[in-house]
Amino acid sequence: MIRRNFLRDIFYSLSLLFLQPLKVLRAQEKSLAVTKANKTIGAVPLIERKQVPYINLERFADIGGFASFTNIQKKKTLVTIGQAKIKFTADNPFVIINDRILQISHLPIWQDGSVWAPVAEFCQLITDFTSVKLEYLSAIPQIRIYPKNVNITSINFEHKVNGVLITLSTTTSFTSKKLHTRITNDWLYLEIIGGKGDVKSINRKVKDKILSEIRAVQFEQLLSIGFRLKKMPEDHEVIFNPESQQILLTLRYKTRTQKKEKEPGTEEEDQSITDDLESQKSNWMIDTIVIDPGHGGKDPGALGYYHLKEKDIVLKIALKLGKYLKKRLPGVKILYTRQSDVFIPLWQRTQFANEHNGKLFVSIHCNSNSRHSVSGFETYFLSAEKNAKARDAVLLENKSIEFETREDKKRYQGINFVLATLAQNAFIKYSQYLATVVQRSLRKRLSPVGMKDRGVKQGPFYVMVNATMPNVLVETGFISNKHEARLLRSNSTQAKIALGICEGIVKFKNDFESAL
Repeated sequence: MIRRNFLRDIFYSLSLLFLQPLKVLRAQEKSLAVTKANKTIGAVPLIERKQVPYINLERFADIGGFASFTNIQKKKTLVTIGQAKIKFTADNPFVIINDRILQISHLPIWQDGSVWAPVAEFCQLITDFTSVKLEYLSAIPQIRIYPKNVNITSINFEHKVNGVLITLSTTTSFTSKKLHTRITNDWLYLEIIGGKGDVKSINRKVKDKILSEIRAVQFEQLLSIGFRLKKMPEDHEVIFNPESQQILLTLRYKTRTQKKEKEPGTEEEDQSITDDLESQKSNWMIDTIVIDPGHGGKDPGALGYYHLKEKDIVLKIALKLGKYLKKRLPGVKILYTRQSDVFIPLWQRTQFANEHNGKLFVSIHCNSNSRHSVSGFETYFLSAEKNAKARDAVLLENKSIEFETREDKKRYQGINFVLATLAQNAFIKYSQYLATVVQRSLRKRLSPVGMKDRGVKQGPFYVMVNATMPNVLVETGFISNKHEARLLRSNSTQAKIALGICEGIVKFKNDFESAL
């Protein structure tokens, strides 16, 4: 009897040892229901990373009836919803939707040979930029799929030998009487009577040699879509193709050579189209970086211990940064707003970057504070808002306008500054990510020498206004702090700072371009 009880206890203990983990695993397994037209059509595996829920993109596409493709080598998944192609890359914050690049807060992850995306951000992207609405109910959890009340589902464009073809996919037919065009200033408007579109998904900036912007307005009886053109066409035409269910807007331009017409379908035409497509992609490549050493000439910037002047320290760091970038990115053009001790108005710095088609703008500075104990490095991106901690740095760097002429100072006043800041909205997320990776790289280089990480901040710096590209301002340390002043004047610390900024830029470039 005693032996029987002993064996029973042993078997019971073993069952707890082996079966309990299985129960725990089953408890951790989660799934998310997918419904369409109020009917459940399947379930998608759900996992959590740092309390953020993720779904398997391939599984979702399969259940939702959408096409998908995963490149295992590059760890990318392409989901096609209607005419929208959405590309996610594992460990990359940039998402490609047709011809636009967007940024999300939580990185997609790679698991079990698939890309998993953060559920909430995935649903928001699909809702904002496709013909489908996804409603995510986290408490259930569930994703509900709804069709949007639109009949214009997507807009794409491609370069042909003698012009540009703009294609609008539709869910209904339109007669020629319902399609009208007009040209006002540098805008070509297409007005579709009976047209309905998702204005948010249509509106966007475009990096192209012909188009610069697409903007739509929904009226009760029609949808008006404006195409901002850099070059006016010789003529244009709009038709509806019932076979492809598309509105075709053709912009015709003079061919590059009039000696010979390129016949459709020839190798010559194919090569021309290929060249144009490569040219469009190259518009997004980060091929020019502008380095801006703060202050200079009659503007010394902040003054610190050991008779240090900000203008001298940042110039040395900037030149070192340029050398590192040239080694790490040999195919990228590196430009400087100044390479010697000269004064340049703040507005001319971003103008220089714009005129030279800069893809990134990095302004380098040193900080100062009346309290000599304040220390550390920080990276800023442009925003109309600033917190109390950023106030001193903003006021300090913006004081440079005191050295500018009366006319130049007017550029920073009132509505001009507000409008210029609003124009930055398209780049704020990119700039924020650039600031994040630069600050992270600086921390890796400077923490070992005892410099404090003050984090990423935002503020209205005049030097960054009007930059039509991602841009950041780096405060490399406080020359008003005796310890940091001693570090900042040393060649070794300057090299560490330059290398940290360089590594952040390289990280941003790799992440950004790997999503293309």
